[in-house]
Amino acid sequence: MRLTLVRHIQTLAPEGTCYGRSEPGLPPDHESRHRELARALAGETFHAIYSSPLRRCALLADAIAGGRGVTCDDRLMELDFGLWEGLPWGEIERRPEAAPFLADWVHNPPPGGERFIDLIGRVGAFLGLAERLPPEDFFKRSLNYGQISQVEL
Repeated sequence: MRLTLVRHIQTLAPEGTCYGRSEPGLPPDHESRHRELARALAGETFHAIYSSPLRRCALLADAIAGGRGVTCDDRLMELDFGLWEGLPWGEIERRPEAAPFLADWVHNPPPGGERFIDLIGRVGAFLGLAERLPPEDFFKRSLNYGQISQVEL
């Protein structure tokens, strides 16, 4: 199976803002940027297109789908940063309650949020990989805004 991963474009959240499940605004030119990414994938054949239901992701998926259906699935949502959503990372890093998270962000959740290992589990369950790949090996790539990456599974 070949999996094509596309990260949403940069939002209007100020640089250094912690956001996962929150919905910062999109830039005024988001539609043209979405079309540009869709054109970059125009030669690809997709048997299905899945997206996080977050607006910044679903709108891009719709542009790539070009009128075909997109399936939104909550398991593809970004990490829930809980009480830290919308706060500057610089402020978070100075908080005493951040120490456990900063020491081991894979296993320790932000206050009121979710553990990264749980995000890996839900995405793995979505892909049917939970039994085949250990969580530590699941994500080996980091995608920049608007970047496309392909993975063979």
